Amino acid sequence: MAKYLAKWWFLVVFLSSIGITIITCTDSFPSTYKTYIIYMDKWAKPQEFNDHNQWYSSMIKSVTSAAINPQGDAGGNEDRIIYSYGTAFHGVAARLSDEEVERVQHHDGVMAVFPDTMYQLHTTRSPLFLGLERQDSTSTLSYNPFDYDVVVGVLDTGVWPESPSFNDSGMTAAPAHWRGTCEVGRGFTRRHCNKKIVGARVFYRGYEAASGKINEQVEYKSPRDQDGHGTHTAATVAGAPVRGANLMGYAYGTARGMAPGARIAAYKVCWTGGCFSSDILTAVDRAVADGVNVLSISLGGGISSYFRDSLSVGAFGAMEKGVFVSCSAGNGGPDPISLTNVSPWVATVGASTMDRDFPATIKLGTGQYLTGASLYKGRRNLSPNKQYPLVYHGSNSTNLTPSSMCLEGTLDRHSVAGKIVICDRGISPRVEKGQVVKDAGGVGMILTNTAANGEELVADCHLLPAVAVGESTGKLIKQHYATHRDATATLSFQGTKLKIRPSPVVAAFSSRGPNILSLEILKPDVVAPGVNILAAWTGALGPSSLPTDGRRTKFNILSGTSMSCPHVSGVAALIKSKHPNWSPAAIKSALMTTAYIHDNMQNPLKDASSATPSTPYDHGAGHINPLKALDPGLVYDIGAQEYFEFLCAQGLTSSELVVFSKFANRRCRHSLRNGGDLNYPAISAVFPESTNVTVVTLHRTVTNVGPPVSSYRVVVSAFKGASVRVEPATLEFSSTVKKITYKVTFVTKSRQSTPEFGAIIWKNAVHKVRSPVVITWLPPL
Repeated sequence: MAKYLAKWWFLVVFLSSIGITIITCTDSFPSTYKTYIIYMDKWAKPQEFNDHNQWYSSMIKSVTSAAINPQGDAGGNEDRIIYSYGTAFHGVAARLSDEEVERVQHHDGVMAVFPDTMYQLHTTRSPLFLGLERQDSTSTLSYNPFDYDVVVGVLDTGVWPESPSFNDSGMTAAPAHWRGTCEVGRGFTRRHCNKKIVGARVFYRGYEAASGKINEQVEYKSPRDQDGHGTHTAATVAGAPVRGANLMGYAYGTARGMAPGARIAAYKVCWTGGCFSSDILTAVDRAVADGVNVLSISLGGGISSYFRDSLSVGAFGAMEKGVFVSCSAGNGGPDPISLTNVSPWVATVGASTMDRDFPATIKLGTGQYLTGASLYKGRRNLSPNKQYPLVYHGSNSTNLTPSSMCLEGTLDRHSVAGKIVICDRGISPRVEKGQVVKDAGGVGMILTNTAANGEELVADCHLLPAVAVGESTGKLIKQHYATHRDATATLSFQGTKLKIRPSPVVAAFSSRGPNILSLEILKPDVVAPGVNILAAWTGALGPSSLPTDGRRTKFNILSGTSMSCPHVSGVAALIKSKHPNWSPAAIKSALMTTAYIHDNMQNPLKDASSATPSTPYDHGAGHINPLKALDPGLVYDIGAQEYFEFLCAQGLTSSELVVFSKFANRRCRHSLRNGGDLNYPAISAVFPESTNVTVVTLHRTVTNVGPPVSSYRVVVSAFKGASVRVEPATLEFSSTVKKITYKVTFVTKSRQSTPEFGAIIWKNAVHKVRSPVVITWLPPL
């Protein structure tokens, strides 16, 4: 808990001064024009215009022709508008000068104007681990006719259609509601779409406006994926079963997505230089219009106020249209307050481990054996009967240097050649460190975690023999090197090991709460497998993703919340197929209230960075349990107007709220007493700075989705700092009583300096509906 205290004062100050922190990237284009996203009030369109696009064009023309433009000629709107939006929200993306932005902000119907921003990607066994597949069979509950009506849109780097994971054998034609298409380009024709990949589009105008034209000789300006990230996430969501899938012998088995019967629509929004909000928004808008049921978005761009976050605004519009949106939480852990994508209308997904590992062994010259992890498979193997000299260019793991981290250009060939190099994690990618060692003549690498990574082991497909070790093992190896003049070691690799205990464990890199925008909304929502995940891979890049890697594989093993997000997206597709009329909020509620918080040793989930029990700021409601989520018993449902009321309770001004009222011309009805009264599946009680406030009362409404006649009783955790009373203590449902509201009263007994965690559980003989509870006392100012 001490890690939260260090940033607590920052949290209090930040809550009162939150602003844009995502990266603004419009200055890199060699022009004084910058790309801006202009949110429009659809209801304000003058009658003289036939449609909204005509209105937008007229507006941009009026502001660009009012003065001489920065290039010294008369302004116009030719090529200024790069996108028009009309489904998930309404508006336009256009390239404007600073002067033109000032003018457009005063134009009738303009609700808000924000600069284009850059987002980054959040970079087999999991179906079995999650209970979706039996040990002795590839058959699953997901194979039913209704699966085929669910389409998952994946916003990422595109797709490699030749992968066997996208085989459409046995699938019927695309569902009748599907309106998408397959766009063509270099390396991608209409034949590359099929009954599995039912749509593929590209969005690059915002990227090109900021970074210049895409070099089509080195990058596919088409839905084809040369990065691999998009192929991996798409296959994790809904890949077809592939027997014998493996990465050079590792993780051998049947690879399949969470919802193998669902369809995939690939929306390529990320390019070599990043992913831009104008492109992402256009993809969300287009995907909703195409008819997707689920959106899987494994990328993020820091944190910003709800109304300034383009992805948040776009996801709100998608939610209004009934689309479930799943986003990665980010890879900023284990630091607290590192989350991205925290809007309550999206599912924010953290990462956890599975019960599978890839062990490797280090044998020191003293005969001592140490264990790490690796995915190395190559011709440059070290002899198990020979010892190789060790070398380390640092003093200790708390005083990192460029050479101790094996950054490019820092290793001296004379001191490295023929040796195993100890490298600290940090700054550069893990596999790149191995390349640096190899180029300097090293024969192997030991990659040591620092305090930031703790004991978490992430396996990589290195280009030379290399083993990753935890922080404590790394310190032991460095101590051995420091105390032995002729320190030596050798490395060996043990392949794949299953039934690892304990598991799951919250990944050290998984971003953590609390939710800086709204303490009343607990984030992340859940955790899902995101460490060492095997899935389909591009044919354009080696498994290390390094340009020097000439190896080609059909599958790759990756880690990140980018990998955990599509697990949740796929399970959401399964739930949608069984319950087609459920809202996005109901689906998320089912995922959260059925999540578990104990590992396979029946101990509380642990945090890989510290090997101590994790908290809801780390794991949210817990680890997803797909089979339970299909039958949750009760759900906490939330409609679009209720989310809007939450924003009203957050103190947003009318000019800030208007970007969320694009469809229903929404107005604040002030139906929520405070943000904590949103009908969220997690409950967060926040006591303000004033010690005079000793009581906080929150309300929740549950909807019975189980047997019509059902009874539940409540179980409440004990808290040190407050008493908690739930009224009523029992819920009685019938054929006429389907929804019941209950009240939770928190009364301070002793103000605590750190948050307290617990749960409220509604249970009967069949169902256990668990809501995590956080009680926070803000420190007096």
